[in-house]
Amino acid sequence: MAQPELELSTLSLRRTPLVDGVSASTEVQLVVLLGQTVGQSVPIHEELVLGRGMVELTIHDDGVSRRHAAINHCGDGTYVIRDLGSRNGTFVNGVRVSEAVLTIGDRIAMGGATVLQFLTRDRFEEQRLRAQKLQALGELAGGIAHDFNNLLGVVLANVSHVQGLDDWDEQEVRRVLRDVEIAARRAGELTRDLMMFARTGPRVHEVLSLGAVVENAARLLTSGLPKNITLEVQCAPDMAVRGEASRLAQVFTNIGLNAIAAMPDGGLLRIAAVQCRDLPAEVADQQLMLPAGELAMVTVSDTGVGMDAEIRRRAFDPFFTTKPRGAGTGLGLATALAIARDHGGHIAVNSEPGIGTTVFVFLPLRAGAPKLERHTLDESSPLRGRVLVADDEALVRLAASRVLTQAGLEVIEAADGQQAVDAFTAAAGGIDLVLLDLDMPIMDGEAALMRIRAIHAGARVLISTGYVEPARERKLREAGVDGVLDKPYDSLTLLRTVAALLRDDGRRRQ
Repeated sequence: MAQPELELSTLSLRRTPLVDGVSASTEVQLVVLLGQTVGQSVPIHEELVLGRGMVELTIHDDGVSRRHAAINHCGDGTYVIRDLGSRNGTFVNGVRVSEAVLTIGDRIAMGGATVLQFLTRDRFEEQRLRAQKLQALGELAGGIAHDFNNLLGVVLANVSHVQGLDDWDEQEVRRVLRDVEIAARRAGELTRDLMMFARTGPRVHEVLSLGAVVENAARLLTSGLPKNITLEVQCAPDMAVRGEASRLAQVFTNIGLNAIAAMPDGGLLRIAAVQCRDLPAEVADQQLMLPAGELAMVTVSDTGVGMDAEIRRRAFDPFFTTKPRGAGTGLGLATALAIARDHGGHIAVNSEPGIGTTVFVFLPLRAGAPKLERHTLDESSPLRGRVLVADDEALVRLAASRVLTQAGLEVIEAADGQQAVDAFTAAAGGIDLVLLDLDMPIMDGEAALMRIRAIHAGARVLISTGYVEPARERKLREAGVDGVLDKPYDSLTLLRTVAALLRDDGRRRQ
């Protein structure tokens, strides 16, 4: 049987304390994961009956009995679901039950195509955010794959060109290598943007460059941009906000994807970030809960079909969409608004049918700009010391070793964390710096760091990784790591970082 299209609708329930410690005032959600939505908020009192007949919650599914099941609020604060003699049974987490105590996250299946989930409001919002992010990633995936293939094509074509040269012209080879470098840097940027967008985990707010966040989101949008749409980006400099980069990028990506969808015949997509104190005239009459003081305003404007007053009024409603069935969930703008509010900001919209739409994102500005660590390299004095390079990717390890050796350093290589610990132990204090890949087989970089710190508390350790969650990076720094080097890195970045740590180590020993 074909799976019905995924739908989400919420039925707000109020509950008293649960066995999992949720407070009496916590709002819980009965979420329809599969099946037709009811679209009605049903409070739970003593009993909530689920079925196809005239009950508190009517489910339009031929496989569901008229009085199929009931959820009862018990005196001890728990919720119990009971099957009411249904012909097809009631299932909780895949197990057929006649009666069961519900806990947060349980899935309830009834009939042939109805699945519901028991969630708190916070858990529901988390799932909604994840679902919308996956949808956005799906919309971006084709364009990103296209970009990657183009970049790989640049690399392969240029390598083949150099390999086919009979007489090597140094100027020609340098030109080709420069093209390869540009393609590799663009691929690295695209990877970082994608991983930042897809990031999950604990929320960590930090001071960010708003311009950098907007430009990262714009690069993702560029990957899937139709050729008949022009994208313009303009950001005022030195605007700092406090927040989580991946979630803020999702705000601008969600709005941008909506704008692209609103221009099927092409047009202009313009993203601008400026500083303001007063609301612009277009949205001055809208009730926006914003803090006093200077604000950052990001506008995403399109020249698309626009919205009438009714659509504009419902634009931020969860699950409301004007896209064809199956083309969208109606979560994009609702999610963007939730994220903006979580960052102390708000979103407003101005639109005219046939003219286009401008979405305004307001965020509180923070004093000062995020500090960027910059290391300089004194090329007049060669580097001295012994560096242990640990990376399970042989090509990465070899490339780093070549750069460091050419700079005058002695290099020891290790293919995993255990080999790194063994090499560090064998050197008996003769290692000046350890360059550790974070994700390696047998023993990862984090575990190797702990072992090396146990052997020598003052060892210099630099972690290299393609991506690390802020919470994990904070844990690594608390454990004594001296720095995190983002992959992919070029030779100058590697040498600057290594030189700074070795110089600092030399000063500490004096």
